[in-house]
Amino acid sequence: MIATPSFPDLSALVVDESLYIRRTVRDMLLRVGIKRVLEAPDGAEALGVLAESKPDLTILDWDLGILSGEEFIRLARTPMTSPSPTVPIILMLAQPRRNVVDRAISLGVNEIIAKPFSPKTLWSRLDEVINRPRPFSQVKSLLRPVPRANSAAKVMA
Repeated sequence: MIATPSFPDLSALVVDESLYIRRTVRDMLLRVGIKRVLEAPDGAEALGVLAESKPDLTILDWDLGILSGEEFIRLARTPMTSPSPTVPIILMLAQPRRNVVDRAISLGVNEIIAKPFSPKTLWSRLDEVINRPRPFSQVKSLLRPVPRANSAAKVMA
């Protein structure tokens, strides 16, 4: 049996319109030692939290009101508009369609998970972004993590 990982001293921002999803993800994060979990119901509020609190990672949904996940990622990855352009971003997708996955990867998400997901799935993605971070490259005005081999295949798992 694999031990539950531990990520003490980290802060996370969870962005989803659903309070239920935010609280479920919060509980999963608390179970691995992340004590400071910030929440936002939309991309606009999430940008404010990112600027004010500079969390160590962001977990967000693609389908958000006011400012979509796509717009949040674009603004968060642009060095001129972001206080933290290299913050690890884990994207949650209710329907991981190929065109959305490709778009998200091109914008610079670090990992993608399909809803619903287990705590183990989230923890494995946390392990990837925290313990095996990828370098970033600048493409146009965006920063993007350098791709890993088989990254798209893991989305569907």
